[in-house]
Amino acid sequence: MYGIAFLILLLLSVFVGVWLGRQLTKCKVCGANAGAFSVADRQHTLSRCFMSVLPHLALSFLLLVFSSTVYSQTLDLDTVLDRIIDSYGGEENLRKLDSQIQEWAVVALMDNRHGTDVRTIRTPDQLKVELTYPGKKETRIVNGKASYVIYSGAPPQIAIQPQRDAMRLQLMRLYSPLVLRDRLDSLTMTVEGEFCVLSLSENGVRADYVVNTDKWRIEKVVGSLVINGSEMQFLTEYSNFTFRNGVLLHEKENKFAGGINTAVLQLHRITLDAVLKDTYFLPDDQEVTQTKQDQNDII
Repeated sequence: MYGIAFLILLLLSVFVGVWLGRQLTKCKVCGANAGAFSVADRQHTLSRCFMSVLPHLALSFLLLVFSSTVYSQTLDLDTVLDRIIDSYGGEENLRKLDSQIQEWAVVALMDNRHGTDVRTIRTPDQLKVELTYPGKKETRIVNGKASYVIYSGAPPQIAIQPQRDAMRLQLMRLYSPLVLRDRLDSLTMTVEGEFCVLSLSENGVRADYVVNTDKWRIEKVVGSLVINGSEMQFLTEYSNFTFRNGVLLHEKENKFAGGINTAVLQLHRITLDAVLKDTYFLPDDQEVTQTKQDQNDII
């Protein structure tokens, strides 16, 4: 019902706008084109024309505002999530993302380091990231409420702030549309032009999922973390969308931290419906230590 009302109001607004354009180029007195008058006459007659169409101009503006309001009312959370799920291949195909392994090539732009980023995900709350550069390897593990980090074969450490929150944010960025639907009661939504933003806060970490309402896909995720008492934003842009095994995926990521472009990643391989043991998300060495983390490695 709202969709039909929006279309009617939009068409009416366009009609009024076209009519206004014609009126502002004619003399209200004789109907002649404004270009046929002298400068003085044109200023006089067009000013009279403008005053006469001013109420219509106000009506057109109100129609546009009201139609935008009606449109935003049609985009309730249930409708938005249903459309996103459909655009990603449907619920049955999206279930393949519940257990997956992603293999990415990564370029750290600050020092032009080339490496790999292997992510293993099992919904709803397990993530293992193996980030490897020449001469350096870092493993990050999120297993429910526990978080660990391992540096180049050293004993596992309990992740502390701010890296713990950064790891939580990385898990939230990887939430599929089905996981977001499962968190419906915790989601809020705002409409910004041709985009709508789904916002989710968990464990003190906020993620904003920017949805293109033309294609119904998530094209950006903005994460907000508090580091040393100040809020910092981490933006990840998604592009190069394609279907693999029936599921819509992005194959490129562009990362920003505090407005600085930090890394570019390209997807090389993905394994869907991966078979994973529970022990995969546990550190190999149970003698876990707790030390200060290097926040420069947060990407």
